[in-house]
Amino acid sequence: MTFKLDWWWPLQEEINSQFGFSKVRENVASKIVSSFGNFSKSLDSSFTNRDFVLVGAGLSDVPDISKENLIVADGALRPVLQKDQIPEWIVSDLDGYIPDIIWARENGSNLIVHAHGDNISRVFQYYEYVKPTCITTTYPSKNTPSWGGFTDGDRSVMMCLSLGSRSIKLLGFDFEKIGLFSGEYSPRKKEKLMWAKRIINECQKRTSSISYY
Repeated sequence: MTFKLDWWWPLQEEINSQFGFSKVRENVASKIVSSFGNFSKSLDSSFTNRDFVLVGAGLSDVPDISKENLIVADGALRPVLQKDQIPEWIVSDLDGYIPDIIWARENGSNLIVHAHGDNISRVFQYYEYVKPTCITTTYPSKNTPSWGGFTDGDRSVMMCLSLGSRSIKLLGFDFEKIGLFSGEYSPRKKEKLMWAKRIINECQKRTSSISYY
C-alpha cells in the first residue's frame, strides 16, 4: 500500500511560517541541486518490504544491531561508529561531523543528503567528498525526490514509509530533551524536536509500521 503524502504539505507550510523558511529559496535550492544529476530514480528495491531500525541522536547507549537493516539520522552516526557498527544508510543535511560521514561512506554506508535553502553551500562544498547515494529537496523536482519530513529523524521515517518499508523500529528518539549527540543546546532545537514528535505521531495515525525499540 502506497504511503500518501497529501497531508504533509500543509505541515510544510506551517514549518516555513514558524521558522521563516522561504519557499522560493527552497525551490531555488532544488533547481541548483538538480545540476548534480538525476537522483529521482527509485530506491524502492533497497527499502520495499524490509524491516529497519532507525537510530536517532537521543540515544544514551547503542545495542548490537545488524548493519544490514540499520539507518542512522546524522547526529547518531558518531556513537554507532564508536560501537564498531557501520550503518547501511545515513540520512543527513550535512550539519553533523563530516569526517564520520566520509569514513562511513568509504566503508560501505549509503548516504541520503537533504539539500535545502540554508545548506546549499555545504552541499556544494562536500559533495565530492561524501558522494551521496541520493539527494532530496524540500519540494520535489524532476531530478530530486521529496518524501516530506523536517528533522533527519522524522524525514528518515517518512522516507522508509514512502519507499515501502515493512516496519521501522525507532531507537534513540527522545522528544523531551536535546540528545548528547545533537550538538549544543538551543531553543530552536527544542522546537524542532516538538515538530519531529508531531510528524512521527501523524505518520503513526496512518500506518502501524512504526514502533519504538
